[in-house]
Amino acid sequence: MCGIMGYIGGQQAWDIVLSGLKRLEYRGYDSAGVVTLSERKLRLARQVGHISALEKAQPEPLAGSIGIGHTRWATHGGVSVKNCHPHRDSSERVAIVHNGIIDNMEALRAQLCAEGVTFRSETDSEILAELVGRGLARGLALLEAVREAMRQIEGTAGIVAIDRDDPELLVAARIGSPVVIGLGDDECWVASDPLALRPFTDRMVILDDGEIAAIFAGSFRTVDLDQRDRDKRVEKILHQPEEAERGDYEHFMLKEIHEQPRAIDRSMRGRLDVSMGSSILGGLKSHEQQLFDVKNVVFFGCGTSLYSAQVGAYLMSRYARVPCVAEDAAELAVRNPIVERSTLYVAISQSGETADTLSALREIRQRGGLVAGITNVVGSSLARETAFGTYVHAGPEISVCSTKAFTAQVLATELLSLRFARMRDLSASEGRAWALALQELPDKLKLMLEQAGACEELARRFAGHRFTMFVGRGANVPVAAEGALKLKEIAYVPAEGMSGAAMKHGPLALIEPGMPVWALVPPDETRERMIGNLRELKARGAFIMAVADLGDKEVRELVDRVIPMPSHHAAVSPILNAVPLQLFAYYSARHLGYDIDKPRNLAKSVTVM
Repeated sequence: MCGIMGYIGGQQAWDIVLSGLKRLEYRGYDSAGVVTLSERKLRLARQVGHISALEKAQPEPLAGSIGIGHTRWATHGGVSVKNCHPHRDSSERVAIVHNGIIDNMEALRAQLCAEGVTFRSETDSEILAELVGRGLARGLALLEAVREAMRQIEGTAGIVAIDRDDPELLVAARIGSPVVIGLGDDECWVASDPLALRPFTDRMVILDDGEIAAIFAGSFRTVDLDQRDRDKRVEKILHQPEEAERGDYEHFMLKEIHEQPRAIDRSMRGRLDVSMGSSILGGLKSHEQQLFDVKNVVFFGCGTSLYSAQVGAYLMSRYARVPCVAEDAAELAVRNPIVERSTLYVAISQSGETADTLSALREIRQRGGLVAGITNVVGSSLARETAFGTYVHAGPEISVCSTKAFTAQVLATELLSLRFARMRDLSASEGRAWALALQELPDKLKLMLEQAGACEELARRFAGHRFTMFVGRGANVPVAAEGALKLKEIAYVPAEGMSGAAMKHGPLALIEPGMPVWALVPPDETRERMIGNLRELKARGAFIMAVADLGDKEVRELVDRVIPMPSHHAAVSPILNAVPLQLFAYYSARHLGYDIDKPRNLAKSVTVM
């Protein structure tokens, strides 16, 4: 959730730290702060609100060529200056920034209070500053003081610490919450996300769980919690700096909606074997024999990733004839799951750092389960902790509201389902038809994007309406739920997405004359029953907006507005259907004047449970 940025080198730290924090704004935050070190003095600036508020409150840069900064999303303690990061210990010798949650905070706080510490904030993070500061007071070096502090906490922590008396060193540590180090010739950077590093370097080192790094100007050393040296591989930051810029678009969300044809093309590149009617997933090669023995598949994720999992579960069951379900990772993690060796578990997370998804993943691995991963972020925790999997290669997604990552994740489940289907019952001709449909997706997505004007017109008409319903069948039930989620996330409109079958069991009571309803009516096996649902909705006065085949006269006569779909294979309709719902949500929020890329109360990566 929160963002961390640090710098050590020959330049002014203030500007570099702020620049990195601005690239992390998409993660969601409610306050920001920076501390620099100059002339053996910690110089601190903190402010509630956006980084612009911090810059206004501190118009002159803080002096120093070493510094750390943080964007906070409140967990422990309210949104106030005293709770902003960075936090210092009571002697003001050490300052830290911290992402994560300390589960044993109450016990540690009581212990420190009994020893005479007076806390200045309500946060759990200040406890870490005190623990590190007390280690320094006993004569420990900063690396050792951080290591000792990390051994005392339970929970998650990605931290960077700075010592007033050691102006040539930053120390970073990771337990659960991501930390990456950027490498330069005579300078280094540290952040919670590689995106913050990309303007400065294309070389990084990713800390693994339980690792601590001493970071100098141009070099670093890494140890584990038992003081053993760790060799680290230098990795390349793949995305380009301009990918995190809005360009000519008003908002990142709109840019990312329009990037979907290119993102889907990039996600598929080299992964389709049209002649064999199958997919080529390099991550599966080393486990291919095991996949023949898989009897069940479980996809799991949270939020938007859960809806992509639900699409995948339908496709896997429908086409591969493999029993498959989608699970909410947050519930799976705490349910004492039954883990079977004949089941493949597939974790889905855009960031690869979603805490609930990682918790479920680790519980399944602990019980001997085979876990694959689908993620957008190279080197993420999910990628490193799964046996195999696939990157979706959607590119950086900056808007909190996920769009291109959703369709790319759905594509990944399609490729996996196609591979399983061809390993089992799907004929070569049927596989080729599906593979060709996937190959044609980028062009057909461009046709869907041409409906932006119609979606904007509908959004102007219904923006702020007190309730909107989204209805689908089959693989499009989760797409309806995803459409409702987009509208709730950024336009703050109460909405619900559901199966047309479920609609009759209660939700029809909500329908009144003029109520907006989105209906997903692709020309597939679900069409006839959706027609029945349309009749039920129309009889009760709903204003129906249908995403359907333009040539479907029966649908056109039943609904108020049709957003036309190009002809397509039934398996790819979830990806096509998602686009107009994304556009409707975007234009609804824009018409209402909301902060689209940074909706209230939400964060991009939910790294705490």
